[in-house]
Parts: sequence; structure tokens; C-alpha cells
Amino acid sequence: MKLTLITPTPSDICAFGVRSISAYIKSQGHEVKNIFLPISLKGRKTRFEICYTYDDNILDDMVNLAKDSDIIGISFMTNYFDAAVQITQKLKKHLDVPIVWGGTHPTVKPDECFNYVDMVCIGEGEEALAELMQKISEGRSYYNTQNFWFRKNGDIIKNSIRPLIQNIDALPFVDFDLKGQYVSDIRKNKIVGMDSELLEFILPREPHFNNTFHISFKIYASRGCPHSCSYCINDYLRKMYSGQRYLRMKNVDNVIAEMEQIKHQFPFIQTFVLFDDTFLARSTDGIAAFSSAYKKRIGIPFHVQVSPLTISRRKMEHLIDAGLVFVEMGIQTGSERTKRLYQRPISNERVIQAANLINDFQSKLLPPCYHVILDNRWENAEDLIDTLNTIIQLPKPFWFKRSSLILFPGTELYEKAKRENLIKDEIKEIYRRNFALPLHSYVNFLIYLAIHDNFPRFILKFLSQKSLVNLLNKEDYRKIFGLFQRLFDMWNLILKGFTALFSGDFSRIFTYLKKRSNFV
Repeated sequence: MKLTLITPTPSDICAFGVRSISAYIKSQGHEVKNIFLPISLKGRKTRFEICYTYDDNILDDMVNLAKDSDIIGISFMTNYFDAAVQITQKLKKHLDVPIVWGGTHPTVKPDECFNYVDMVCIGEGEEALAELMQKISEGRSYYNTQNFWFRKNGDIIKNSIRPLIQNIDALPFVDFDLKGQYVSDIRKNKIVGMDSELLEFILPREPHFNNTFHISFKIYASRGCPHSCSYCINDYLRKMYSGQRYLRMKNVDNVIAEMEQIKHQFPFIQTFVLFDDTFLARSTDGIAAFSSAYKKRIGIPFHVQVSPLTISRRKMEHLIDAGLVFVEMGIQTGSERTKRLYQRPISNERVIQAANLINDFQSKLLPPCYHVILDNRWENAEDLIDTLNTIIQLPKPFWFKRSSLILFPGTELYEKAKRENLIKDEIKEIYRRNFALPLHSYVNFLIYLAIHDNFPRFILKFLSQKSLVNLLNKEDYRKIFGLFQRLFDMWNLILKGFTALFSGDFSRIFTYLKKRSNFV
């Protein structure tokens, strides 16, 4: 059978879930075509609301590529819902081919999906989709296939969920065979065949030493997460698979072998990014084994994501010896009340301890990146000041990623908001909300200043006095602080531009212009 997988995707087109399914389906003897459709900002409605859509030329090319399919799969997250609907409606208009929706959003909200398709895959897709395709190819009834819901004669057939794949080492490496892979190129306003040169252009550039950037490649060494944060889909999935081992780690030899294959196939890759929710969830011995093998067989810089609960000095020593150059760590909040809401029982003392540990290796690491969540409707100004005070205690240098709290369907906080009738317009407030742009407010602006580690902290402490917060953290002043932030952004951009220009760092300028081009 011929399967076409269509993926509205972020800019780096890694799409590991889809690529894993593609590799598995190929291993079962079927043909697979992958079409990656990186999103653009052309559908922006406001600064904080985005409706991702595609030009007709892109959709026409997609239809032409998919016309010989026996089945079409579309995998997406909640924030790509508009794109998935547009893709599906275009396909249905021109092709009479069964369409399956899968991914995190269809897993959580399958009932909603039947407004657009007749088949929905829930949970892991490798074995489920392979079974479905085998039954179709043999002319057998497929309505009892686990992990699938079907619409038949107006009724919805809801099959049970098969167990999680526990031995993920048994799965083939994710599919980066560029033959049969296509991507939308906004520079040409068309879908083109993927090749190494194009992939090299698309892959993200990550910061490296001396203000340079490296071509990076993301890779997963596990499935699942050790935490159960109330704002994250992992909490929902862990409950869906209750009683099963949710965090599953690949064998070190398997991880290294996959990296070796990728490095051989794409020699232009300069950095690996271990994109696991927290790679350091492995034991110290496991980290030591990985580090030893990585140093011998891979030997290029790499990045990891960690949590304050999993980091340790011994783990860091092993990783840095192997080539670790960059660490990201989730802080999320400094408020003890909010931590309980988020189900993140990590004290501020533990957070600062972890940050100090990272700082102990600053001579061998790039400045770390910390994550913080804003725009929590259950927080008050005092909670945010607690977060600000935590940031002020972090050792310099560092940088931050701020994000808005989005109440994604299925999460515990989404259910809490529904019970409290706090969600008025789900499409606007969740599906189209730009989580990378926190709302403007006085306290959010102070946190914005705090994440610039060269901003004087004594000024922040003065500005965060309770009297000033009570006076200025009001709806009426949001536009003013939004203007202040844009002026600061502009000034920082000008400074970075001149620094790059006079230092001859044209790759940094190129990277910025590439992002602004909306190719990705």
C-alpha cells in the first residue's frame, strides 16, 4: 500500500513521531511519502493570535503529490489545528482517499476530529497504522483496530488502546531517507523534493562559542517524561496509560548508532540536540556510559535539556567531557503556590542549587537557557514577584525563554479552567494563541528586564516593590509596557546587528534574515 504522511510542522521539520511511523511502516513493506509543511506567520490575526494557513499553490502541489495514495495521514498538535483543517478540506475536495488524523490533539480530542475525518488514531501510531494498512490491503474489516476510532454509518466506533511500545529499541531509526520526502519552500511558493542541500538550509542554527552558530540536529533518546506537570500533555498520556511504564529509554548503543548514521548521512551537521524532556533522567552510570560512547564515536558538541531534580555534578562532569556545550532547564515559576498548581514540587533552593552547579562549569559551557511560564490566570502579582526574585538570584550569565501558559486540551489545568468556566473562546484562547509571546503587563515587563542578565538587579529590586506593583500592574497600562518592551527589543537588535557586523559574524546576520524570510 501507499501511505502519504502530511505534517504541518515547526521550522526544523524534525517531526520525530511522524518519521518514526514512516520508518516502521516502511519496515512492514509499504511505500511511504512524507510531505512536510512548515508553518509561516502569514495567518497572523493579532500579535498574540495566529491562524496558520497555506497558499493555494502549496496546497495544489500537496494534492498532486498525494493523488496516488491508498491512505493519507495527518499528524498535528493543537496549535496547528487550523492548518490540519485546511489541508484536509483541500484533499477531500480533490481526492477520494481515506484520511486519518493522529498526533497529540486527535489523541486528546478525538470527538472533535470527526467533524472533518472518519478515522482518528489515538496514542502511538506505529503498530496501529501498520495493522490498519495490512487489513485494508487484505480486504479485511478494520473497524476493530486498536488505537483507532472510526465513523461508520453515522456511529462512532471506539476501540481500546493497545499497550505502549515498551522496547523502543526494537523500532527502526526515524526516517531521514530523503527519497520520497518533500517540503514546502516559501521562497519558491511550491513544494519541492528534499535533498541534503535543502535540509542543510532548513536545519536550525544553534549558538556556539565566539558568537558563531552551528547547524544542529535534534534526536530523542527516550519516550515519555519523568514528571507530571499539570500544564503538559505528558500528564494526560501518563494517565491514559496508567499502570504502564511511561518513561522508556533507548539503549545507549542504539542512541549512538542512530547518531552515527545521521552524522554519516549528513556530514554538515555540527551539533546534536538531545531533545528529550530531561535527558538527565538517566542514572549516573547511564550518563557515564553514554558520555564515553559519544566521545569515542560521535565527537561533536551537543546540547541537553535537564530539570533541577535530575542534574548532578557527576552527570555534568561526564557530559562535559564528552562534548556538552549547552544546557536548557525549566524553572517555570518561583511561586510555591504556583508550583503546587503545576505539580512541580521543586523548591527554589533546588533551582538555585542546580543553576549554581551549571554555573560552576561556565568556562566550558555556553550561557544556559532557563524557561519560565507567564500569563497564568490563577497567579497574582505576588506570585510573579516570587518568580522575579528567583530569577534575580540566578548566577550570570544566562538567557531565558518566556512563554504564556496555554491551557492545552487534556491537561489538568485545561480541565480546571473548564470547570471554572474560564475559557470563553477555545479556538482563540488556545488553538490560535501564540505561546511564545507573553502578554504585556508591568510584572511581565520586569521579568523581561530580568532575563537580560546585564540589567542592574538593584533597579529590578526597586521596581518590584509591592507599592509599585499594585500601582502599575493594571490593564490600563498594558499598552505602555508593550511599547517599552518593543523599544528594548529594537535597541537590543540594533546592538546585536552592529556587533555581528563589526566582528564579521555574517552567519548570525544570515540566520536572522532567514528566520524573517518566513521560509520556516
